[in-house]
Amino acid sequence: MRSEKEKMLAGELYDAMDAQLVHERQCARAVLREFNALSESLQAERAQLLAKLFGAETDVGIQP
Repeated sequence: MRSEKEKMLAGELYDAMDAQLVHERQCARAVLREFNALSESLQAERAQLLAKLFGAETDVGIQP
């Protein structure tokens, strides 16, 4: 049986209150709170947080 996350990623109906999805949202919010609290001059630290958020290094730019 497919997980709720697999259903979500496939564009199917899924339970947004699934424990795994709730946990992942909470973790993402924590990383973003930390990211938003950092000065824009701390580029290396911000890049590390974005890599943690996306699961891979990225050159994406996000402004708080």
